[in-house]
Amino acid sequence: MKKNRLNPKKVNAGWRFIIRPVLVGIKFLPDTVLYLFSEIVGNCAFFLSGNTRRKAIQNLTTVFRHEKSLWEIRKISRQVFCGIARDVVSTGIYSLKKNRRGKALTENVRVEGTEYLDEALKKGKGVICVSAHFGNFMIMTLRLSQMGYACNMIVKDSNIPGEDKIWQHIRTQAGLAWIPARPRFRAAAQALKWLKKSGVLFLYADRNKKGVRVTFFDRPAGFFKGPAVFHLRTGADLLCAFNVRQGRKKHKIIITPPITVQKTGDFDKDIYQITQAYAHVIEKFVREHPEQWWWPHRNMSPKFRR
Repeated sequence: MKKNRLNPKKVNAGWRFIIRPVLVGIKFLPDTVLYLFSEIVGNCAFFLSGNTRRKAIQNLTTVFRHEKSLWEIRKISRQVFCGIARDVVSTGIYSLKKNRRGKALTENVRVEGTEYLDEALKKGKGVICVSAHFGNFMIMTLRLSQMGYACNMIVKDSNIPGEDKIWQHIRTQAGLAWIPARPRFRAAAQALKWLKKSGVLFLYADRNKKGVRVTFFDRPAGFFKGPAVFHLRTGADLLCAFNVRQGRKKHKIIITPPITVQKTGDFDKDIYQITQAYAHVIEKFVREHPEQWWWPHRNMSPKFRR
């Protein structure tokens, strides 16, 4: 039996119909109204999402079943949906309200650990920053760019027709640089070129089913091996960076010390060890702030089926 597929043109038109008024509203409505709207959208998404909600709850249960009650797990799951909606709105605010972007970023987004970034940049090989779908990761590059760091990021295209153009518009309005993840050869070439210019390259490594299989929350999980490959090929320091939400508007960017792994000379083994090292760092931040990671995007339990 053939599955019913949505007409891409209709989906694209639907996205434009929904998102364009929102983008206009972001430019003119007060922030308080916009954040209230995001809370409403996040709660509606949680209650209406069906399989996506169940997947988030199942993943959280798999990881925290011995530490948290079902009520706590459902609460965290709802916070995840509300947090994503809030991050979308805050990204739009910082990107589209250009007249007060600089002051708002300086007042609301603190940065911790720039000394590690500065020390790594002195080597002249660029810096690889590993991050995750955690908190508002786009504001992180926006804030660091404002501070004078040359930031770039590899971005994977969305599967939803029309959504890519919306995010491209937002990134362009914010003045952010990015590298499309496809085709892979071109993305790798542009990333290497950026590192040779002593730039900071952000890579979101927590979402790759076909990546290196490492241990994550005591379970096998696929992680993007790109950071490890670029590190071995270029000698650029490999750091981790996360944007931790600290309220409706407040954020704290945390940059970690460089990841150090004893190299063996065996390329595949070194790739595994390096990938495992930054998977542990990501796990640490997710464990400390579980409400800020995108739990629906990964299957933590082999028994779970969508």
